[in-house]
Amino acid sequence: MSAQLAEVVPLPLIEAVSHGLILHVDDDEAVRRSTAMLMRSAGYETREAANDRQALAQADSLRGRLDVLIVDYHLGGDLTGTEVAEEFARLLGHAVPTVILTGDPANAEVPWLADAPVWVARKPLAPEILLAALSPLVAFRRAIAAAAVR
Repeated sequence: MSAQLAEVVPLPLIEAVSHGLILHVDDDEAVRRSTAMLMRSAGYETREAANDRQALAQADSLRGRLDVLIVDYHLGGDLTGTEVAEEFARLLGHAVPTVILTGDPANAEVPWLADAPVWVARKPLAPEILLAALSPLVAFRRAIAAAAVR
């Protein structure tokens, strides 16, 4: 039996273009994973953290790249979601658009973030509402970043 070598033709790979980079911080693994799947299916690059320490440890790798921070208000750790958002702004040197998720929005503190919108949303948040909000938040962040370069 003789073997023939097939001609190998390289196929160009189409790289997925990210619609934005989102960090989601939530101590509920099921919520965190399902939200990440939703955002990835819509074309967003996602990072996850289960608590304040995991989130803040990613600050250096997200510098200049993070478009939106989604954070649960009650993380069950040392910091609230509000404090995580404020600490991210300090570590990055600028604020990013932030979505604070909470089951009790009347008692959630809104972070003080200069030049970035903050949305306090009641949990559970409908997936279509979250996805509708992400595109304008990413566009806002990128417009501010572009203006800062000029």
